[in-house]
Amino acid sequence: MAKSETFRISSYLKDIIGRDLVTNEFVAIFELVKNSFDAGASRVDIEFNPDEHSIIIVDDGKGMSEADIRDKWLFVAYSEKALTSYRDKIRSPTQFAGSKGIGRFACDTLGSELELYSRTKDDRKISKLLIDWTKFERDGSEEFQEVVVTLESASEFPDIQWAPAPEESGTVLLIKNTRHDWDENWIKRLRSDLAKLIDPFGTTENVAVSTWLVNGSENALEGVDGPVGNKLAELLREKTSRIEVKIFGRNINTILFDRGRKIYEIREPSPYEELEDCKIDGHVYFLNKSAKSTFTRRMGVRPVEFGSVFLFLNKFRVFPVGEEFDDTLGLNRRKQQGQARYLGTRDIIGRVDVIAPPKMFREVSSRDAGLVEDARSRALYEAILRHMIMRLERYVVGVNWQDKLDQDRDTAEGLETDSARERVLSIIGSLARTKDVEIIYYDSDIARISDDPDRITDSALKAMSELAESRGDPTLLLQIEDARRRIEELKASREEAQQVAKRAIEERHRADAIIARLQQQADFLGSSRDVDVERVQLLMHQATIHLGHVRSAIANAAHEVRIILNDAVPPESIDLAELEDLFASIRQSARRVSASIAGASLSGDRLGAVLSFAPNIRVDLQTDKVEGDILQFFSEYFEVRLSNIPGIPTAKFESSNLGLTRQFSPVDVAVLIDNLLDNARKAKASKIEFVASRKGTNGVSIKVTDDGLGIDQRKVDPSKIFERGYSGSDTGTGLGLYSARQILQEMGGSISLVGDGTRADFEIFIPGGKQ
Repeated sequence: MAKSETFRISSYLKDIIGRDLVTNEFVAIFELVKNSFDAGASRVDIEFNPDEHSIIIVDDGKGMSEADIRDKWLFVAYSEKALTSYRDKIRSPTQFAGSKGIGRFACDTLGSELELYSRTKDDRKISKLLIDWTKFERDGSEEFQEVVVTLESASEFPDIQWAPAPEESGTVLLIKNTRHDWDENWIKRLRSDLAKLIDPFGTTENVAVSTWLVNGSENALEGVDGPVGNKLAELLREKTSRIEVKIFGRNINTILFDRGRKIYEIREPSPYEELEDCKIDGHVYFLNKSAKSTFTRRMGVRPVEFGSVFLFLNKFRVFPVGEEFDDTLGLNRRKQQGQARYLGTRDIIGRVDVIAPPKMFREVSSRDAGLVEDARSRALYEAILRHMIMRLERYVVGVNWQDKLDQDRDTAEGLETDSARERVLSIIGSLARTKDVEIIYYDSDIARISDDPDRITDSALKAMSELAESRGDPTLLLQIEDARRRIEELKASREEAQQVAKRAIEERHRADAIIARLQQQADFLGSSRDVDVERVQLLMHQATIHLGHVRSAIANAAHEVRIILNDAVPPESIDLAELEDLFASIRQSARRVSASIAGASLSGDRLGAVLSFAPNIRVDLQTDKVEGDILQFFSEYFEVRLSNIPGIPTAKFESSNLGLTRQFSPVDVAVLIDNLLDNARKAKASKIEFVASRKGTNGVSIKVTDDGLGIDQRKVDPSKIFERGYSGSDTGTGLGLYSARQILQEMGGSISLVGDGTRADFEIFIPGGKQ
């Protein structure tokens, strides 16, 4: 017969939901302060007594009766907060901070014994609970509920040196045998974190949290005793660019300020169905160099060490969001993609408050790992990123960062220039043309058209037109028409003056054109149709030299072939060892044949290049090399030699405004380019591009890419394509890329295949200096 059974719970459960879960002393105090907040306290005092190894936490909240302690506080995982209907509290400033019902076990993290004193407004009796946490650690076989704690009455609250005892209602936690030694430095660190936990910007007045250190002195210690807080509000409001965003229900309302000046206010529908049941209020501030300096001076800590954008859930910090090394929103990953385009955690500081029903957002149980990832938390983070940070980023990058001097300003005076007004107008204009965005307000003194027709741009007129159409504002339309009229009048007067000036400078233009043509003719490949007898003789001389190289290479190859043929049939009496020597000799001759053919091929290519230069060459044919800008030669070779030639891919060279002066052979460079161009043609490419960039201190890299078939790795081994005689096709000679490498090596450079080996993309490196 089946029997009903129940779970048994070991006394070790205390550690699992206590010290093992809340491992950080600061987080433990945060948890207990949270409970005071949730009890409706108007003040919380934390008193440390190092001599007695104790901590006292006092609040003036609603307190607990004996029945509350028995039925709720001692009821593990019970949370009155989780049972409360959120609909009656969603607009309340005292929303519950937690709802797991295990924060009380943070007392165990702080000390081994607890005395809890509490009284409600309706019960004049003080209830006292005594817990020795070590009793739960003695025997794991003992059941949790069998460990005895003491609940009794007390006539008064325990002695408290600094904080006042609760008068009508409240709770006092006396934690004994503290597990950590608290001194001035630790309390200062706690206060710094409490300031960020409760109110990082000094704007909250609902709850006062104070710390105190009992040290035998009647005088308060500066920076240790007294209320926790800071004076950031004025700095952040008046000396930064900031954005305020409210997301509630189906609407998002956004206001952007720049150093105290309201720039615009917009309203748009919220796309986040997951967030309809909560209220989100965000304040994000951009700190320029001036604001960061002021922040550090006032706060005694750099902004990056203070934190970034803090997240508050029901009026309490969600850790570690906003901490120095936290990147929950992915801001630093974005900034790595563009330092000049994106804001990182070092650039901004802010606070996002979320008022939500219980369990809508869940914190990770360790209490210091943020929110549990689900659809709602993802929607929340996306809303913060897109509608707070990226909206502020669009303004900061588009307006503030365009003015280098703005980094040192703590006022909005930089917005008074025409260029700044146009940038602001561009931002507002882009909002006006964004679907479903309603512009409620904009600063018309800043976002306006310049009075100077010379400074009125088409983009400014376009932005103002979009704004006028969006708002249906007749005043703006009149401004636009007046600006266009002034522009037309200015154009007419200038055209009349230009007609007179035009006739005076036409001759100058023609002279400039003649000079420009003469300068072009002085370059490597300037156009020339007059080839005199002396230049023809030089041209033929060069052709004869390269033809001689071809003949010599062919003769050498023929000689080696005859040796191979003579040795190919060994006498009948030859032994095995002599046969191996014979084969080795044949192989050596074959390699020499291959080398001779490769040399002949390169000389033939050079001969072709020399002959092709015949109608327009401007280099000294009496020498193999010239000294000049090799990148200029590339540019002119592409423009003059490779322009509009049928049957080859469209060739383009981009010098990136670089130059590289050195000695080089124009013929060899032409061979190099032609070989790569011919390979692209064979791969059925329609275009090929050569793009130069600086490499090293005085070298240049040229990336070569085409849109051809690439490299079929089933047929071609990419590691061998530069070897002599290796070809990826049945009809290839295997000499084109080999020759290209030889030419570059003679220049002290190199050519390599880049990428994953499937594309025929190359990188050419040419060093600077004389080679």
